[in-house]
Formats: sequence, structure tokens, C-alpha cells
Amino acid sequence: MIKVNFEKILDDWPAKMLSLAGAIALFFFYQFNKLEERPLSVPLTVVSNDKFVPASAYPRTVRLVLRGEANGIYAVLEGDIVATLDLREFNSAGIWRVPVRIEKKGSAIGIEPLEISVDPSDVAISLEARLIKEIPVVPSFRGFLDPGYELAGFKLAPARIEASGPASLMENITNAATETIELTGRSENFTVTTQVALKDPLVKVLSSNSIEFSAEIKKTLVHRSFHDLEIRLIGLQEGLRAENFALGMASLAGSSIELGSFIPSSDALTADLSEIHSPGNYAIAVSPNFPPEFEVESWAPMLVYINIVKNDERDADQKKDGRP
Repeated sequence: MIKVNFEKILDDWPAKMLSLAGAIALFFFYQFNKLEERPLSVPLTVVSNDKFVPASAYPRTVRLVLRGEANGIYAVLEGDIVATLDLREFNSAGIWRVPVRIEKKGSAIGIEPLEISVDPSDVAISLEARLIKEIPVVPSFRGFLDPGYELAGFKLAPARIEASGPASLMENITNAATETIELTGRSENFTVTTQVALKDPLVKVLSSNSIEFSAEIKKTLVHRSFHDLEIRLIGLQEGLRAENFALGMASLAGSSIELGSFIPSSDALTADLSEIHSPGNYAIAVSPNFPPEFEVESWAPMLVYINIVKNDERDADQKKDGRP
């Protein structure tokens, strides 16, 4: 009986083996079609040695497709799949094609089945000698100060940073600009903390990237001249009279807001006659008298020539000439 059954099993065995293989293939095909796909983008990390660094643009991210059972692939955290371009083995300049390496960690470990495809699978990248250089920092501004104010000066701490990158780029870098510093609405000294905003991602800041910017704000100075100013005589003793003096002028510097609406007083220019005790011709110094917020740049005359007479002498001369 056993012999008969064995013979029946072996009867037409090629066809039976093909049927079995087909069934197995259908099973795995069914299982394969049950798998789902999850697209994912992750940062591309570049690792290089101390001598040669990337000198050409490369993708900052790569596209992954996770294939597996739904409950498995959607449980994977984005940060648990790392894409790396490892350049540490290259010790000469040139253009190299480097494969993108995928590493699973954390939630991605132990998930089966899990297939990971990456696009691009490799990257062509140019390498150059690494150059380290100290670069001066310059501020970058946005907006305008309040009307009537100006930036009188500023300080940056630190004033220079250390950066590295491919030699061809570093040789042409003369300074590093900060992130934009807002000036709008400011009318007083201020201090802010900012960072260097390097234009080329191939250049890396090696030192601290925290920059303290301190600004000195002052009122905008304008210059204005005033003419036909009366020279006011002060201190003239009783019984004496002054003759033969002229009008004067003065040039001032001050805030555009304050100086624009300023009107000089009647004693803007003065001549002190308190030391004169008798008639005669005198050269008297003229002194400016303006508010302290203005800077007197010049005035004229600086000396005024005055004829001092007695009041009765002047009256006699007037009667002699027939004047009242």
C-alpha cells in the first residue's frame, strides 16, 4: 500500500513540482504586494577629514522610500534613519562619486521586513584643500533711524571670526556680514546679539558665532548761519555813550530738528564795556551767547571798534549841528 502511494506521488512529478513552485511564488508575491511604502526626506550629513572638504554644491537632503508593513514603517521616526556622505578616506583634490550610506537606529532597528531605497544613491562631489582663515565681521542693517538721528559709531565683539572652507572660496572672502540688524524706530544707543550669516554653505564658522553689536546713536548735526545779528553792548557805565559799531553773524552746528526752528535772541552776540571808564576809541571782544545744545563754529566780528563819548559831548555836538 505504501509502495503504491509513493508511486502515485512520483507519478508526473515535473508537473507537480512546477505547481508547487508556482504556489510558493504566488504566496511570496501576495506577501510582497501586502507591503506598503512610505516616502521620507532626511538631511544628508557630510563627514570629511581635516585636509580636504567639499568644494561643490551637493544635495542637502535625500529622498527615502521605506517599504514594509504599515504598522512597522509608520512607527519609524524621521531622526532614526541617517543618510551620510563619508569623505574621510579621500586624501587628494578632485571629483569623486561617493555612495550615500544609510544607517538605522532607534525605532528603525528590529523592524522586519524593512526595505530602504535612497535617491540619489550616490553623489558626485568636488574636493579641495581645507583653508582656515580669520575674517573681519561687518554689520548688516535694515530700516532707518528716527528722523534727526544718525549712527555715530558701533562696536562688534568679537570683531573677527575664524572660518574654514575650500581654498578657492576662502581666498576670495574679505569679510563676513551679520544677520540684519533693525534700525527702524531707534533714537538711543542700543546693544543686540546677532550671528554671522555666511553666504556660502561650504564655509563653516569655527569660532563662536554669537556677535554682540553695540551702536552709538546721536542727533544729526546740520550747519546754519545767522546774519545781521545785533551786537548787544553790556556794562556801559552811566554817563557814557557808544558809537560806531556794526552788526554781526554766527555759524552754528546742531540737531537738524532743534536748529531748524531756532531763532537767536537779542543777546546772541555781546560786547562787555564794563572796563571802560572814559571816552575814547576801543577794540572790544565780541562773545557768542547761544544755547549749550548748539556748537558755535564761528562768529564775526570777533572784535568790534567802538567810539565811547560822554553823553554831554554828544548833546553839544548835536546842538552845534542844529540837531535836536
